[in-house]
Amino acid sequence: MEQITRDDLRGYQELLIELDGYDVRIEQAYNTYKSPAMVSDGGGHNPDPGDPTARAYYRIEKLKAERQRIQERINAIESFVASIEDPRERTICNLHYICGYTWQATCWRMRKHYSSPMLVEYDRKWWEDREKETESQETEK
Repeated sequence: MEQITRDDLRGYQELLIELDGYDVRIEQAYNTYKSPAMVSDGGGHNPDPGDPTARAYYRIEKLKAERQRIQERINAIESFVASIEDPRERTICNLHYICGYTWQATCWRMRKHYSSPMLVEYDRKWWEDREKETESQETEK
């Protein structure tokens, strides 16, 4: 499994926004009237109809490939969170990083069993322990 960091989780919501942006750009590229690839000669006639079509197709394929890369990153993050064995940390990651809840809202959703500073500290400690474990595994190799 791919190595996921806390920074990757922190960027999860931005990846979702970026993915939505690619969906919009792909949709616009398919609409030849809105697509920047459809350019006329100023007189309302397109001098070479094949060239703009080829450019639009190339642009769409490029956008789809980039969108797929982002989707794979999102899937890797979601798989990582689902694989966390510690149920408290898995819930924290799901609520705070994946769902985008604030620390206070995460605390509230966890049925107020914890204070938000306590959750933040628990999360920080869990990630530190994970990094130490990863480092020790790398030095053993």
